[in-house]
Amino acid sequence: MKVFLTGATGYIGTVIAEKLHATGHSVLGLARTEHAAETLKQQGIEPFLGSLHYPQQLTQAAHQTDGVIHTAFVHDFKNWDKSISLDRQVVKSLVGALADSDKPFVVTSDTGVLGDTGVEIADETYPIAQDSLLACRATVEQVMWQAAQHQVRSIVLRLPIYVYGREGGAPFAAMQMQAACEMRVAQYIDMGSYQLSAAHVDDLAELYVLALEKAPAGSLFHAATESGITAQQLAAAIAEVTDSEMESISFEEAVFNWGEAIAAFLSINNQSSAQRAMQQLGWQPNPARSLLQDIQFGTYRALQFAPDAATRLHMLRILCDRTLPFAFPKSAMTQSTQAIR
Repeated sequence: MKVFLTGATGYIGTVIAEKLHATGHSVLGLARTEHAAETLKQQGIEPFLGSLHYPQQLTQAAHQTDGVIHTAFVHDFKNWDKSISLDRQVVKSLVGALADSDKPFVVTSDTGVLGDTGVEIADETYPIAQDSLLACRATVEQVMWQAAQHQVRSIVLRLPIYVYGREGGAPFAAMQMQAACEMRVAQYIDMGSYQLSAAHVDDLAELYVLALEKAPAGSLFHAATESGITAQQLAAAIAEVTDSEMESISFEEAVFNWGEAIAAFLSINNQSSAQRAMQQLGWQPNPARSLLQDIQFGTYRALQFAPDAATRLHMLRILCDRTLPFAFPKSAMTQSTQAIR
């Protein structure tokens, strides 16, 4: 199968492309620049020059291929509604191109749409938190449910808040790490008792491929590989590798420091179960490390040996510039960050 992959140069998309090749598929990857196109060529991926900001361009790629995986997303945390609106436009355009084709179309969402799940580990039947700022991404999911009625094999994958592995993380772990390097303090909100889920990027990429190959129209799958990680545990791991102190801040302080969208993501219990994907698609996640182990002993361990804070921050920038598709702003958690997965 020839697959159009948006976000092909991004943190998650790069691994998906690798898994697609490993299972015999070919990839047409979205590239925003000539430099990105050349990078894709070096990875054995045919580039398609285009931009999310011009959704109609992307319909040409959808017509040329046998299926679409959409992972690209503009992370503008100060204009979250605008980011969602753009994503919705992109998905609608691709649905229009794929209508009446029965081609598979896998779209990325996140479990933030569920809001605070409390003590529950939520499955796909858990209701959308309609009053939450983060629920607006569910409007993109709605487009996909409608697509299933127009002969598009539409599939939605909801990612957990933390994705990690392969010397990277999208986007919160790396942002929190940079903030700790800059401020010399790893912050968490309130008591730090909020519990979250995570997924290793390799396992996640395998799920995208399985969904493309096997999932029926109108499918929804959660994609977590672990749960029960508390915000305080995460801050402790970050503090250890960045030689920082830990600090509890209020939600209001978090909004002031980071903006409302980031504060919303990091101030809720948000745990999810991926049993449906395991049972229906045969997904068998087997992460080499947990999120906390990856921070302490994997991705960021070298930071522990930096002689000073300035060197540590420089090392982090080199690491993340290599593995993440966005450039860090001067303060990772206080300015708008735009990223493509």
